[in-house]
Amino acid sequence: MHVLVTNDDGPPGVDSPFLEYFVDALKKYTSWDISVALPDSQKSWISKAHVIGHTMTASYITPSTTPGQPYEGPYYKKRNNRQDEWALLDGTPASCAQVGIHHLFKEKGPVDLVLSGPNFGRNSSALYILSSGTVGAALEGALCRIPSIATSFAYNSPILEPEHTTTACRLAVRLIKFLYETWPKDGTVDLYSINIPLNAELSDKTKVMYTDIRENRWGSAFEYIEDTVLRSPTGELVEIADQVQPEIEKESGKLQFRWKPNLKAVNMGDMDIPEGSDAWAITQGYVSVTPLKASYQGVAGYTGELKLPTPSLRPPTSFVAVITYSPTSYIYPLLIANLLRLYPNVKIVSDPNDPVMQNGSGVNVFHYTDYEDLNFERLIADREHYFACSYIYRKALIRKNFLAHAIATYKVKHPDTILTKHFPESYELEIDYAEYLDEMLAEIYEFRDQLSEGDNWWILKPSMSDRGQGIRIFRTRDELQKIFESYEQSDDEEEEEEEEEDEDDDDAAVKPISESNGIVTSQVRFFLIQKYIKNPLILESCGNRKFHIRTYVVASGALKVYVYKDMLALFALQPYTPPELDSDLEVHLTNTCLQGNFKDEGSVRRFWSLEGFDKDAVWDQICNITAETFAAAVSLGRLHFQPLPNAFEIYGVDFLVDSALNTSILEVNAYPDFAQTGDDLKELVEGLFKTVLTDIVGPFFKVDDAQQGQTYGSGYQQLALVLDQNISGGW
Repeated sequence: MHVLVTNDDGPPGVDSPFLEYFVDALKKYTSWDISVALPDSQKSWISKAHVIGHTMTASYITPSTTPGQPYEGPYYKKRNNRQDEWALLDGTPASCAQVGIHHLFKEKGPVDLVLSGPNFGRNSSALYILSSGTVGAALEGALCRIPSIATSFAYNSPILEPEHTTTACRLAVRLIKFLYETWPKDGTVDLYSINIPLNAELSDKTKVMYTDIRENRWGSAFEYIEDTVLRSPTGELVEIADQVQPEIEKESGKLQFRWKPNLKAVNMGDMDIPEGSDAWAITQGYVSVTPLKASYQGVAGYTGELKLPTPSLRPPTSFVAVITYSPTSYIYPLLIANLLRLYPNVKIVSDPNDPVMQNGSGVNVFHYTDYEDLNFERLIADREHYFACSYIYRKALIRKNFLAHAIATYKVKHPDTILTKHFPESYELEIDYAEYLDEMLAEIYEFRDQLSEGDNWWILKPSMSDRGQGIRIFRTRDELQKIFESYEQSDDEEEEEEEEEDEDDDDAAVKPISESNGIVTSQVRFFLIQKYIKNPLILESCGNRKFHIRTYVVASGALKVYVYKDMLALFALQPYTPPELDSDLEVHLTNTCLQGNFKDEGSVRRFWSLEGFDKDAVWDQICNITAETFAAAVSLGRLHFQPLPNAFEIYGVDFLVDSALNTSILEVNAYPDFAQTGDDLKELVEGLFKTVLTDIVGPFFKVDDAQQGQTYGSGYQQLALVLDQNISGGW
């Protein structure tokens, strides 16, 4: 039996560390006649490509008899038809398979089986399989009517142990023999894609699962490079380096994009990985075997004539987008890229004083900017042409004491509301100086009595602070007194610091929470006291760290409220212990804005990637709580929350889940800090903006789908409508 081995990683070396072990295992555990035809260099991510017009040249190498040792060659003539020589071709993996099948080894007879790999890394999910040169070579073999198998090793660490590789190769050969000997005779399978987890737990007893392909998508695979076309003193182009040497000059004005896909985000995926998929099998430590057809899969149900709508003679309705954020900000490129992609006719303006901003200009304007830079006069007067990213009055939501007051008032009128059990017991406190604490406590005697008993822990939150600044936990009246005294002390210290040169900016950026979340009491007099939830849901898989859920909520017009399904889980720095055992803020505060340079990879995760509890039950609670919270804000009156028909706003709403899966709303944040999502999960925020621009902004200006550019399928339609209450009467 004649077997052709190829790959996309090239000859043995750093990029192709498994090939020699694999061929060695084939020779040891089979009697097959092995031929090897490889690309002469790394050719990953090239799929089943052939280069038209390229004349390939073959060379040969003699592999070492010991895997991992240098090979001999390359040389351009075979050495007396030696059987241990491997062919190298300056072509693609599919071309190597094609030439290897039809031309290189005719003296051995027809090829009976094509083996591609083992690939250096997994090839699970649609995105990898469609891009993989390893699968592409096997696909070429299948199109040549030869059974073909692509094998990939999914490693978790770049440090590879030879014994693990040997085990994986032995298991791969055993599996390949089984698949070949049991190959369906009815033509249902053209090729197989195998993924083997390369880890210490792998053995002959590891489960082998038939799987299907996990459907997934990705964002940009390239990054823009500015002014980095480099030339040597002789004028020759050189590779871009991290450190540019003085003798190399920059040549500006070149538009360049460098390959830089976010593969970590791709591997994590948008939501839970479906059970039974190839990616799921790898996460479980199983071997994945995916039977494939050598074709792109058509979609059933589409037959007959496709009739196009009558084209409109009117010019497409569009608008001007006034975006006054800095180009270096986290959200600017996400907004700009998606605006241009969705609305090709949009004009983007960065000058807030552009004539289109004048009231009465009649120009359709979508304005996304900081709150203080909005055109409030036009927001009130121009309900048809001006669409702003914020309401004017919304303190019933975003000020912690007003939110508590709104919910308390709402509960009196609606005793059956879900907020009765899903908002922590709260008390408003107004205090100017620490010496007036007893006087203020007398006004909230219910809290004062509980405080004197000392049975509960409490959280103190300045009403108007954000990013977790000034939050403290306490149990006794004396501890509360010391907190206010420390606020006053930090106020004095800040005045002193303003008089000095600030030479320690770098040090301040890396202070731990306990040293970095002070507050200036001269600017704050209203506080909210909430009962501390002592039994938070703790997940062993996430290091036993406390977390809260950051949910993006979109309020549109007057009034629809949506919850964005793709949520974040934000984790504390340290494993959780009850406050009576450890009251260190690093244990209890989950706001990642406070973590600074101490923030790690486990600080921010996708909610739907978490395991070990009923996420759907939590999601349902979040939707119901959000609807009631906004209803409560509306009921407080328009001076406190006034939705406008020509505005929308994205809020960051925080929830905490306890060990019984009871979910409580903690606070509502205007202009949430999207940057805390980080680069690895940036696609979550990008998906939010895509959906808002498609479902909120476009409909306001009556831009229908036919007038949009690239639209997005249901995977991005993740805004769940939770409240639809018409309160725009009389406006």
